[in-house]
Amino acid sequence: MIIKNLFAAALLLASSTASAAEVVTQTQDAASQTGVSAIWILANLSYAGMRAQNNPHTGWRLAAFLFGFPGILLSHFLVVEGGERAYGVDIPRRQ
Repeated sequence: MIIKNLFAAALLLASSTASAAEVVTQTQDAASQTGVSAIWILANLSYAGMRAQNNPHTGWRLAAFLFGFPGILLSHFLVVEGGERAYGVDIPRRQ
């Protein structure tokens, strides 16, 4: 009887540990996907701002292009180069 109770407790502990590990893994996957999405969105906004302000730094534009592709293509066609406006927001150049 005691061995049966110990075995049941060990089995319960093992299954709860596996379940907890699965929850941690799912949370980490969700966090990593959120981080990737945030980088993609920020790269797209950065590229749109640089295009609207006619920023001459090609290195930063290339970095934003690589991290934001394919959304960058939309920005490339919708934001006028040097127009100081991106997606309905005024982005004036620094004086």
